[in-house]
Amino acid sequence: MFFSTLSDYISANAPMSNLPELLNLHHNNPLGLHPIAIPIFLLVLTATMSILNILIYKKKHRSLYPLFYAMLWLAVAAIYYYCFSGDLPLFEDNDLRRKEICIGWFCQRQIVGLPWSLVGVAVLSVTTYALLNALLNVIAHQSDRMGLTEKHWREWSWIVAVMILGASAAGIADDFAPITGIWIMIGYHVLIFLMTIIKLVVDTKRTHLFFRCLFSAFCFLVVFEAITMLAIECIEGFIYIFIPVVGLFASADFRYKKKQK
Repeated sequence: MFFSTLSDYISANAPMSNLPELLNLHHNNPLGLHPIAIPIFLLVLTATMSILNILIYKKKHRSLYPLFYAMLWLAVAAIYYYCFSGDLPLFEDNDLRRKEICIGWFCQRQIVGLPWSLVGVAVLSVTTYALLNALLNVIAHQSDRMGLTEKHWREWSWIVAVMILGASAAGIADDFAPITGIWIMIGYHVLIFLMTIIKLVVDTKRTHLFFRCLFSAFCFLVVFEAITMLAIECIEGFIYIFIPVVGLFASADFRYKKKQK
């Protein structure tokens, strides 16, 4: 019954391959922020987090961890607020012949023109990279505190790989077959959730610290979904440069520091 209703909804609306469009739980921007305000805020925030990352891992200023965590959660809150905002610029969907809310409007040459759209997708790609880097470094810190090895921590990279491949496939399919794109999006989200549950169970058996493992898994899913929503917009803005974007994500300098206190 559920899948039948979902299938009918997808067939009737063919939403873009991103979670906000699928759930259609948009708000009316109660803070009254300009559409460009949060993207600029995220750019500044991620730049600051990158500096903190250098201070923590290269300069050994480990007392900055609480600030680093707080800034990551602030960025995630801003992303969710922005992505589910109902008054973002609209994008003309040629398949549906109607306008839809566009998270990555600044990456769309039909909205801002070619030069600014190139700048937009480049900046968004770097911002997404920085957030992914921050997330996996936080997970590395948590993993080490629970006594897990670097090999165990790097198991999270399989989930990252599924997101990169799934988001790329959904973004490409959405350009040619929107319904197929949304089914791909649903499929890789389900796979990511199942992989996270398996990781939670395995780490709990290794450490016998269920609640700490649960907290790490929960944080990973919440932050990871925010990053995924932005990553899809990187791909949809310029569909044919998704390979460099994927390469950027894949080359992220994730660090695992042993014996962190």
